[in-house]
Amino acid sequence: MVPRVVVAGVLAAVALAAALGATATSAVGTSASGDPADPLTLAAQAPASPRGCQYRPRATNVRSGPAGRRRIALTFDDGPSAYTSRVLDVLERESIPATFFVEGRKVAGREQLLLRMLEDGDMIGNHSYSHVDLSKASAAAMTQVDDTQDAIEAATGFTPCLLRAPYGRTSRKLLGALARRRLTSTLWSVNPRDFLAPGTAAIRQRVLDGVRPGSIILTHDGGGDRSQTVAAIASIITTLKARGYTFVTVTDLLGLGLKR
Repeated sequence: MVPRVVVAGVLAAVALAAALGATATSAVGTSASGDPADPLTLAAQAPASPRGCQYRPRATNVRSGPAGRRRIALTFDDGPSAYTSRVLDVLERESIPATFFVEGRKVAGREQLLLRMLEDGDMIGNHSYSHVDLSKASAAAMTQVDDTQDAIEAATGFTPCLLRAPYGRTSRKLLGALARRRLTSTLWSVNPRDFLAPGTAAIRQRVLDGVRPGSIILTHDGGGDRSQTVAAIASIITTLKARGYTFVTVTDLLGLGLKR
C-alpha cells in the first residue's frame, strides 16, 4: 500500500502545478511566434513552490523581528474562511506577502486557498486544529498540532515551521514540545483586536499607531465576520508603505530560509 503522505504529496503537487499553469498561461498566453504557450515550458519557468521552512532553536516565543530595518510582517489567524479570498485579493493588488496561521479543521474544501497563498509567496503556519488552548502541552493538545501539520501537508505538500498558539497562551512545556517538532512559537507585537469588530477606522489606527521596525501584526481572516478587517488592510498597507516599511513573511523577518 502506498503511504498516505506520499499520495497526499502527489495530489498536492498535481494541484499546485495546475494552479501555477493556469496563472502562467493567463499571464503569458502565447509564445513569441504567436502559438499557444507550452504548459511544460511554463511550468519549468515557474518558481518552485516551497516544501517547508527552516527551524532555528529558540528558548522563548517570537514576538517581533529585528528592529534594525523597516521590515514588518502582517499575519492572519483563524482561517481559511469565506473572507480569505478577499484578503488575498488585497495582498495581490498591493504586491505584498503575509503569513496565515490556519486551523486544521478548516483546510478541507479550501485547499485552493492554501495553494494560492504559496503561489503568491505567502507563508502558512499552524494555529491548532480547532482553536484550543495548547499551553498544557497534553497529548490531546499536541494531537491538535500534529493533525494540523498533516492537514496542511496533505493539502499543499508544504510543512509549516511556525505555530501560533490560540489566545497567545504558551508555556515552557509547550515550547519544548514544539521544539521537538521543529516549530517556532510565533506571537505578535501589534494587536488591533480586530476580532472584536471595533470598526474599520479603529483597526486601521491601532495598527498604524503600534507599528515599529520588526513588528509582527496580528489580524484575523476567520473566526467571525471579518469584513472590517478586509476593509482596513488596504489602507494600512498603503500608509505603512508610504512610511518606508516593507512587508515580509514571518519566516523572512526571522531569517528562516525556505526548503524547495
